[in-house]
Amino acid sequence: MGLKSKPNKNPFYPFLAYLLASITGVIGIFLWFTIRDTLMVTLTYFSFNFWSRPAIDNFSFLLLGIGWLVLVYFSNHYYQKGLEEGSVLSKLFLITGIQFILFFVSKIILISIGFSPGFYNILVAIAVGVIGFGLIVFTRRKRNKSTSHGKLDVNP
Repeated sequence: MGLKSKPNKNPFYPFLAYLLASITGVIGIFLWFTIRDTLMVTLTYFSFNFWSRPAIDNFSFLLLGIGWLVLVYFSNHYYQKGLEEGSVLSKLFLITGIQFILFFVSKIILISIGFSPGFYNILVAIAVGVIGFGLIVFTRRKRNKSTSHGKLDVNP
């Protein structure tokens, strides 16, 4: 009958969400330059038109920068929501896992075209891939456990 009041939020939630979003942003900057380098090396490997390479480089830099900015804003909102729900760690693991998978894909592309061969690069790629897949599987497993316990199915 009356207005519903929001539960009291912890005053440190916005600060913690900004801190986690900045961690995601720092990883995102490394990913930004890795994907850009992978794109340029791939274009060079496939002997793409020499005159269009600078334009592709500039536009990819711009588009990846916009993507990075969207990632930071989205992750901040996603982490604030996670703090209110009590699932911020799983949300952090999910975004970080996706970022690691993108690193893995970039490394595999560079290794497969022969730009960065060697045992060390292969070992790093495998480690990054295992960590990324592990974080995503851990998040999904935790989410499935939390949704299967204590929730009733309203629609039979």
